[in-house]
Amino acid sequence: MTMQEGFRALGVGAAARQPQDRAYFLDLLGDSHSGLGRYEAAIDAYRQAAQEFQGQQARCSHALCLLKIADCYLALDEPWHAIGYLEACLPQLRELGLVRHEDHAQQRLAACRAGLAEARLAGQRSPGQRSPGQRSPGQRSLGTGCATTAHRAGGTFETCPMQMDSHAG
Repeated sequence: MTMQEGFRALGVGAAARQPQDRAYFLDLLGDSHSGLGRYEAAIDAYRQAAQEFQGQQARCSHALCLLKIADCYLALDEPWHAIGYLEACLPQLRELGLVRHEDHAQQRLAACRAGLAEARLAGQRSPGQRSPGQRSPGQRSLGTGCATTAHRAGGTFETCPMQMDSHAG
């Protein structure tokens, strides 16, 4: 049975499916942008999808969108933006029993925190002196996406702008 057939069997018409369809479309659009390396566009699509999923109380889809937003920020080498999204999705993933995704988010969060702490320490060193393993400015991370450079450490930290009510989706 297809999804369309299932909706018809339940008596759910096209008008009732539109908000859900829009949220899934935005999520897939974000996946497409992300796959093409267009992370800013992906973040925009995922944010819209997350808001739609939250309004529909689709908790699993909402939590996964937050994780995807964080991954996009990490791909942009901006862990200070990713942290808020990781912190917001972790309790939801844990509550939903999505162990693999929870582990992924926890590892990313730990790596981001460590990278930011290292960048803060590097910022306290004398000019030109790097801490062990610190990358030169502009060098991208290949692993977790959380390695930062001292010039990025002073960036603004964004928390997840969406309402993170524990009862919300």
